[in-house]
Amino acid sequence: MRRLSALTLSLLLCPVGCGGESPAKAEETPAAAKAKPRKVDYDIRRLRPRNEEPLAEMFDRLRKAALDEGKHTAVLFSADWCEPCRRLELELGNMHPAEEIGHVRIFEIKEEDWERVTRMNEVNALRTRWTPTINQYPILVLLDAEGKKIEEMQEAKDRLEHEGAEPTLPNWFAAVKG
Repeated sequence: MRRLSALTLSLLLCPVGCGGESPAKAEETPAAAKAKPRKVDYDIRRLRPRNEEPLAEMFDRLRKAALDEGKHTAVLFSADWCEPCRRLELELGNMHPAEEIGHVRIFEIKEEDWERVTRMNEVNALRTRWTPTINQYPILVLLDAEGKKIEEMQEAKDRLEHEGAEPTLPNWFAAVKG
């Protein structure tokens, strides 16, 4: 049986709002609106099989390009059948202030993309760089400049909760800011 990562950093990270405007928002002045931080989507790149390029080479090439752009990197292993993965995808569909998440590029590797072309051995080989576990989803790992694991999502959740901080992706990504 496939196991799930317990994290999902609290809703899998944070609760999703219902939309609509609060009364305070309607009363904002134009100057207050200009002072708001610019919101951005998560910078996610989904790695799909290419006949001419093995996954490890593709990942290393794209990670280097992200580093050259001044980005920190993370790698996400997920699967469409995985409920916590779907909750994480909801969070990854949210926008946040650029200074909170804009400095991290996430490389997503979906099981189904690689399974279809019978190249799961490449996925599993790449995963073992950071975790010995295979067939467990989601696995999200924050990497240092050399491509070594800084922290996995469940470890980040535990650490943030221990520190009394809300276990969200933006709070986690703050660990590699600057």
